[in-house]
Amino acid sequence: MPKRTQFERLGGLFSAASDQSRPFLKKCSKTKFLAVSDYYRASDQYVELAKKTLSAKSLGIQTHDTCRDCLSDIKSALELGQLDTGFVDAMEDLRSKYLEEILKPAFKEYIQEQAHIKSELEAIYLNALKIDGLIETIQFMNKVQPED
Repeated sequence: MPKRTQFERLGGLFSAASDQSRPFLKKCSKTKFLAVSDYYRASDQYVELAKKTLSAKSLGIQTHDTCRDCLSDIKSALELGQLDTGFVDAMEDLRSKYLEEILKPAFKEYIQEQAHIKSELEAIYLNALKIDGLIETIQFMNKVQPED
């Protein structure tokens, strides 16, 4: 069972990352809102937001082959504008692998006070929140997508 000081450290970490994610989550909310009235413009906006977010080297994916493979599939789908269930599945796969291969080990090291300074773990956690925000946004957009 973690000690009280460990919980306090985690609380500060989660609070800081949550505060930092607000601007990004506002962009996701605006994209969802736009999707209701102008799906195609929202789709373009989503693609740009996803490309910018997922191209960041700060995702820390470079050394993780399985995450890189997922990211490659996602970027191809974004280039083609294929934001269907296959894209959502690839995003969910990326999130799962990111959590298991990057966030979880960093979090464990942080708890055990072995490595990862707070700012590094904040960035990793923030990226996980961004991936989740992108997934939530595209899931919503797919629900309101007009029938062609």
